[in-house]
Amino acid sequence: MARLKPNVKKIESLEDANLTLKEIGLLERELETIDGDAHKQIAEIKTAAVKAGKPILKRIADLSALLGAYAEYSRDELFKTKKTVQLSFGIFGYRKSTKISIKKTTPGLLEKLGLKKYLRVKAEADKDLMAALDDETLAQVDAVRKVKDVFFCEANKEEINKELLKEQM
Repeated sequence: MARLKPNVKKIESLEDANLTLKEIGLLERELETIDGDAHKQIAEIKTAAVKAGKPILKRIADLSALLGAYAEYSRDELFKTKKTVQLSFGIFGYRKSTKISIKKTTPGLLEKLGLKKYLRVKAEADKDLMAALDDETLAQVDAVRKVKDVFFCEANKEEINKELLKEQM
């Protein structure tokens, strides 16, 4: 298989660099348009799916309510020795469900009573704040500051839009 060499010309001047930034900006604008169209289509598809599924979900809820009413009415007869009825097309019955309900004051009261093991606390290093620490302190906490120059480029979208408007006129 033959190797393909990329068709990229060299940038030899600031004018070439400026034109390259212009092209990057135009391509980014094109991507934003494509992404915008895709998001619009996705939203339309989701809306259509919700609309198409509504009557089905309502029918499922109605049938489940009917089955629940039958199970409640026949509870003594159907669930004497078991909590589930197995049929050829599925099962229905009762499951034990436990739920803990708390108020906004619960975490504070747990802490006050010394029940800290029932609290979730997520310890996480704040790298933004740690940037203020000196290198010696960072070393004490097994952290290190890494500094490097990272290339960047940004297209000036305003100028590109002005250029496009000029070309359209």
